[in-house]
Amino acid sequence: MNLYGRTFSVLKPYWKQLFTASFSALLYALFSGILIWVFGPLLMTLFQVKNIPVVSELNQPSQQQVAPYKNSANNSKTFFQNVNEKISNVKEQMKTRINSLVMSNTRKKTLVNFCWFILLVVLLKNLFLYLQGFFMAYVQQSVIRSFREKLFEKYQRLSLDYFHSRRTGQIISRVTNDVMVLNEAVDIGFNRLITDSIMVLLFFFFLVILSWKLTLLSMIILPVVFGFIWFIGKKLRKYSERSQRRMSDVNSILEEDINNIRIVKAFSMEKFEIKRFFKATYNYFHSLLWMTRIRHLASPINDTLATIAGVIILLFAGSKIIAGTGEMDAGDFMTYLLAMLSMIKPVKSLSQIHIKVQEGMAAAERIFEVIDAKEKVVDAPQPLSIEKFTKNIEFKNVSFSYNGNNTIVRDISFVVNYGEVVAFVGPSGAGKSTLMDLLPRFYDPQQGEILIDGYNIKSLSLESLRSLMGIVTQETYLFNDTVFNNIAYGLSEISKEKVIETAKIANAHDFIMKLEKGYDTIVGNRGVKLSGGEKQRIAIARALLKDPQILIFDEATSALDTEAEVLVQEAINRLMHNRTSLVIAHRLSTIKNANRILVIDDGQIVESGTHEELLKLQGLYHRLYSMQFRDR
Repeated sequence: MNLYGRTFSVLKPYWKQLFTASFSALLYALFSGILIWVFGPLLMTLFQVKNIPVVSELNQPSQQQVAPYKNSANNSKTFFQNVNEKISNVKEQMKTRINSLVMSNTRKKTLVNFCWFILLVVLLKNLFLYLQGFFMAYVQQSVIRSFREKLFEKYQRLSLDYFHSRRTGQIISRVTNDVMVLNEAVDIGFNRLITDSIMVLLFFFFLVILSWKLTLLSMIILPVVFGFIWFIGKKLRKYSERSQRRMSDVNSILEEDINNIRIVKAFSMEKFEIKRFFKATYNYFHSLLWMTRIRHLASPINDTLATIAGVIILLFAGSKIIAGTGEMDAGDFMTYLLAMLSMIKPVKSLSQIHIKVQEGMAAAERIFEVIDAKEKVVDAPQPLSIEKFTKNIEFKNVSFSYNGNNTIVRDISFVVNYGEVVAFVGPSGAGKSTLMDLLPRFYDPQQGEILIDGYNIKSLSLESLRSLMGIVTQETYLFNDTVFNNIAYGLSEISKEKVIETAKIANAHDFIMKLEKGYDTIVGNRGVKLSGGEKQRIAIARALLKDPQILIFDEATSALDTEAEVLVQEAINRLMHNRTSLVIAHRLSTIKNANRILVIDDGQIVESGTHEELLKLQGLYHRLYSMQFRDR
């Protein structure tokens, strides 16, 4: 399916609202046309234009033109005469229909009838304008919501490497800025397209039946207009894509600055960040200015071309009327002029549609780039579900690389039995966190396999696999919500008593009760209102409330002071009771009692054993432990 078809295919569920809006647009355009059409008869009634000598003179040649030509051999002249007669009949029938509705035996009563008729038409016109606007707004907003939901849903399915390789502002910009640009294209492409197209067709019909010769003359300029519109649209699509890309840069810098504001201030980098942001906004401004320059060039040029056509028609037809050789009376000519002038606005509007749609297609390409992004970690076609972990976890010859070149984990094999506490230690960058990210399938290894109770984790559903695990990391992620909702994350029917009980086990209840609103206190963005130890204890409570069978601790106490570490470590020990635990430890004193310690260096297991056994080896573990002991 091409880009246009794919973009607008989201309209299918809303065909009823779209049909109602389209039908209302049709009636709105129809009543707008009637208002134009009655102008001629109203003019004739008010000013008795038919008594003006020039008009009387106009009637004579008109009658002569209607008379049949004696030269039957002139086939071309006979053809045009027949066309002229048929068009004249349609025109007279329309006039007769209007006259039958408003004409009376006196001019004053006819004027009153005109007033009532115009009032009724205006009321109906505006009623259908409201209905058209309301239902199109419903469709429009539904489409925007649909794209935003599709993008957000896709983000939830994409693996971590997608987010790690892109700036957050760029990811957010797809859901905010790009969707809004597409929103404008939908608005222009359907809302104004339907109304303006019908109005242009209706006014064009008036022009044809009033004088098809003049209308044919005016159409000579149309190929020039549409050729120019196509050229402008092609240029704008390129500039629109560039401006959207630069807007995402603005979002990225803004998001990074807000999230790292503490670092910015600590390093006195306010001026640096201001300069960086100003540069991004200037680049966006510059690309937007180029796009605006081209976009706004279309309207005055089209307006000038339309005016040239109007002046030619006015000069041509007006000269004939003055000379008494015209084929229209004064009322028809004024109606023709009014219809032509009224058609300029919807024609100008239609001229912008291609331009706006091209901008929207640039945004649609960026949106579908996300929707079509490959999901690297997916469920098997018929995934298995596992409810309990009872035996062991086994890594068999596992190797992993983020980019396919630099191997982070190299041919690692080990087994963790049910109920064991296994710790992973090693220098920074050795691959410990990456190894643990493979177990919940944040990434999939390129080689080897990981088994839980004999099942390859790739054969298990992601929901089933991750429901077995609770993860507590060094950097605690809290939502800008209440303490209660952060602990009970995703559990809508959990009782407050259960949350409080869990918080007590996690050594969190006492400090929570000292907060301004207790469990109803908002913790701020990323938990900024809490200390590191407090955030960790809430994270532990959150993991404990999930009641996981497998626990993963990724340096959960490394960033804490001594007092906070004691409280958090106590909470961790309670959480680990009767559970299988995998612990990445920076402070080696916290894992002395682990059943087994695996020492990782350069992506490989270089030592394995208990605390005492590893110290006796006098290897890497002994060196790391000695360095920490000496530092203390």
